[in-house]
Amino acid sequence: MNDLEPLVHKTVEFAYRGSRLKFDLSHALFSSYDIDTGTKLLLKEIAHDQTICSASSILDSGCGVGVIGLSMAASCPGSRVVLKDRDLLACAISERNAWRNGLKAVRLELDGSPSSPIAKKPPKHRKPQERTADLIIAPGLLAEEDSLGPYDAVLSNLPAKAGEPVLSSFLGNEAPKLLRQGGRLAFVIVAPLAEKASEYCSAAGFRLIAKVSTKNHSVFVYEKSAEASPTSGTAGLSRGAAPAPGSLAIRPASGNAPQSLPPGFSKAGLPGPYLRSEGRRKLGSYKLPCHGFYGLPEFDTTSYATDLATEALAKACAGSLVRDFLVVNPGIGLSSLWARAALGCDRIDLVSRDSLSLRAAGANLYAAFGDAVAIRRFAFFDTDRIGDSSLDAILCFPDEIPGYDYVGESWALIARALKKAGAAVVVASPTVIARFEKSRPEGLWKLGEAKKKGFAALLVRRMA
Repeated sequence: MNDLEPLVHKTVEFAYRGSRLKFDLSHALFSSYDIDTGTKLLLKEIAHDQTICSASSILDSGCGVGVIGLSMAASCPGSRVVLKDRDLLACAISERNAWRNGLKAVRLELDGSPSSPIAKKPPKHRKPQERTADLIIAPGLLAEEDSLGPYDAVLSNLPAKAGEPVLSSFLGNEAPKLLRQGGRLAFVIVAPLAEKASEYCSAAGFRLIAKVSTKNHSVFVYEKSAEASPTSGTAGLSRGAAPAPGSLAIRPASGNAPQSLPPGFSKAGLPGPYLRSEGRRKLGSYKLPCHGFYGLPEFDTTSYATDLATEALAKACAGSLVRDFLVVNPGIGLSSLWARAALGCDRIDLVSRDSLSLRAAGANLYAAFGDAVAIRRFAFFDTDRIGDSSLDAILCFPDEIPGYDYVGESWALIARALKKAGAAVVVASPTVIARFEKSRPEGLWKLGEAKKKGFAALLVRRMA
């Protein structure tokens, strides 16, 4: 794994149930200046809940930098604790914070295999803590089944931006399946969504144990009673037979999500509640099958940035043989779909910190082309496994993280991974593109620039 130190903004101290902890925070993640008030409120409320504190297994769903899960791991050494987050960087920072606090953790990759552990010794101020149960950190989405469960306690600072279908599926469908009988579901949620969240839990048969509200947040603690069971219809999707890859049916433009799961979902492991729309999308001269997803942009309309990217790639790669293509931050995979159709790529590498994006782009590629294109997925901070001089073309939508040299890191990947005569296109705001041009490395020859509706593209070719 690449060094995460450049992504750390500050380190804060936190005391919980007799454990003194330190947490690295990042501008790239939620609450980069201090531990947020919602998390503190939830931890305060459950600190004296003996059912939770004595639980043999605990899930922190949407863990962020790991404050909830690691606080429980430190104060409950006999509890098996699992931390999950959609953001791969959050998982990596959580592992770093486990190391910082002397907690030995295993972080899993997207495919479920163990990642390379942090090889450093714990900081001098922190002796390794003795634990008698596993501490696992893994990528995961709220509204999906969990092979590491069931649990005695499920904890979460629920993200408001997840969207109502995802929240309803998590609270109404997945939470009852995640918990053992008598287990506790405890979560904090922003005040405007509190009433809806309560309705979902009540409909699923959970019994309310405690509720605490402030001006901005509400904390709920529920128990899984004998009557608790997944509610029907929260996902809104049937898992019936799906069309073959490339033969996606067009549904009426009703604005509703499709009622059957496309084949790419089983291939990429995406749960149904994230599927938002389905149809064919015009990309250049091609009209390709494409699915939209809750939690990702371009679910119904192609952005000007993507249009500009495909136009710039067509120019940069004109007359070239493009077998191996990489896209940084693929979104739902529109540029990847175009690259396969227009350039004939045999292999497409997807690079992002967003596991939903990686899975969605992979699902769209598989739904359109089946196994005709090989797909590899990488976290943006873990691209060392991409071979030197192995790519014919690269498209980069940079992740603009404050305080982080994303320009230099992007150029480093392009300069290292491009083959000789390979082409790269960077798409961002004109201001960001000016920064890229100013620091363009030697050996990358400028092919040109292009602009469209507030976006700019820089085209380069590797000469040596």
